[in-house]
Amino acid sequence: MYFCLNSISMKHILGAILLILTVGCNTTNKSNALTYFGGQIINPRTNFVLLLKDDKVIDTLSLQNNNKFIASYKSFSEGLYTFKHGNEFQYIYIEPADSVLVRLNTWDFDESLVFNGKGSSKNEFLINLFLQNEKEEQAMYQYFNLNEKDFQFKIDSLAVERENIYNDFSQNEVNITEGFKKLTNTAIHFPLYRLKEIYPYYYKKAHNLSKFPEISKDFYNFRNNINLNENNLLSFYPYRNYVINYLYNVSYQIKEKDSTKNNITVNILNAIVENVKLEEFKNTLLKGIVVEDFLKSESTCSINNETLNIFLANCTDKEYVTQVKNLVNDSKFVLNNELLPDFKIETFSDEVLSINEIAKNNNTVIYFWSTEYMSLDYLTKRIKYLEKNYPNILFIGINTQPEAQSIPSKTNFSNLKKQFKLTKDSYAHQFLTSTYPRTIMVNKNGIVTNGFTYLDSKKFSSELSKLEKN
Repeated sequence: MYFCLNSISMKHILGAILLILTVGCNTTNKSNALTYFGGQIINPRTNFVLLLKDDKVIDTLSLQNNNKFIASYKSFSEGLYTFKHGNEFQYIYIEPADSVLVRLNTWDFDESLVFNGKGSSKNEFLINLFLQNEKEEQAMYQYFNLNEKDFQFKIDSLAVERENIYNDFSQNEVNITEGFKKLTNTAIHFPLYRLKEIYPYYYKKAHNLSKFPEISKDFYNFRNNINLNENNLLSFYPYRNYVINYLYNVSYQIKEKDSTKNNITVNILNAIVENVKLEEFKNTLLKGIVVEDFLKSESTCSINNETLNIFLANCTDKEYVTQVKNLVNDSKFVLNNELLPDFKIETFSDEVLSINEIAKNNNTVIYFWSTEYMSLDYLTKRIKYLEKNYPNILFIGINTQPEAQSIPSKTNFSNLKKQFKLTKDSYAHQFLTSTYPRTIMVNKNGIVTNGFTYLDSKKFSSELSKLEKN
């Protein structure tokens, strides 16, 4: 249970933290002491910061003067938390009586992040470890052509290097808890375990083989010490990413051994049901795989019936089930090779128009977007790139956010042409029930050439090239 003492003024809380940092907290009883979390955001994207535990928001901290924020808590539980600002997030490890302050610039979120206060050294260590791991793991992709023994040597060398870094840190840090040790061990080793899980796939690809290489049983001995249902680590990316890649490896191995089981998505859904027993984690994985399969299907997004049936039979989260059903139903509206059904849109100055009159006689891309899925900055860069490379295609943007979260009417769209929103009675609401950022392609005759794709699809460029030829 978390209690935010918002009644304390910003000035007094900052003063209290400064006092804590000056005289120390070692004599304070942790069970009675307050826990502080705050900081400053440079170039903020929004006017608040979210604090999350296990992917659930536990507090919303408003930015005050100079874009600073602060909150104090009692009955605070030790563990891994996440703080989020705009579309960016980062982990933070907090113990009772900590007073952790963060400072970052949104223009370079991770690289600019610094910590201060009691508990900051743990978090400085973690963020530096994350950044180093990321660089090292990218570099490891050049070694997937190595044989198993040589690849294992590379993995072992990285593990020793990371363990030495942790040992140096732990010698200068007092009172390291078992929880932090476990988290650090996961951060050090699980990204390396993930590389071993994907090794057969990339080795096969590097050598252009028809089958996966034979792998010794010893190569996967580390699996004996892994719990795929570690409740306290579910929101930790290195852990979750390992589990997903393990399940994919298992799914590909099933396909290798049995040619009748050649649908990787079906294999991984069955592997999730068999191996993941934590209900919430299982549901999250099932939904994630189904949505990914939908988005990565043929040129026009769709869901395989067998995939859908496995999901519906095993997902117990009603909200996820509704989201996937909506996605399936949405894909049945606006079909390829049919006329685009007309629907109402309006400008941000409330002028009502119809989509067909805007798109008339143009090869057109209609992209529905929301800041829930992409930032305005990213959208602007993406559309400007597409407009430059496909000058003969008209790009029309339609914001789909509900009125309570709508884009302010004064938002500067000077770098984005043809921006609209839906009227309340627009027919388009019928095929946008899932809220995913759908994109529709229509030729100059008003015929749909792709009824459901998205701006970041790997097949998007080829679909645009086809549209240009219409």
